[in-house]
Amino acid sequence: MLERRDAFLATLLPEMARRRDIVQAWIEREPLVDWVRPQGGVVGFPRLNVDPGFDLDRFYVNLLENHGTYVGPGHWFEMEKRFFRVGFGWPTEAELSGGLDAISAALRD
Repeated sequence: MLERRDAFLATLLPEMARRRDIVQAWIEREPLVDWVRPQGGVVGFPRLNVDPGFDLDRFYVNLLENHGTYVGPGHWFEMEKRFFRVGFGWPTEAELSGGLDAISAALRD
């Protein structure tokens, strides 16, 4: 694999950049979420821009149980609960888009 690294990365890096762009486009449309766009890798930590009374625990349960989407709550990563880990490297583009739409829906349930 190391010998074929350049050929492998030539295919992989543009694909991962495209997926990061999918997340970026969603964030630009979603007023309740923002992030510091990662410069590399396939993981980001968006932040929920919700009122202080917003039930974050209920949101995460609702997202999984009613929308079939799983993210890592920020407190798992020594961050506030309103941050969450989203990976965009392994799902298909359709699954990624569907998951992002599910987050938007769960924010409004």
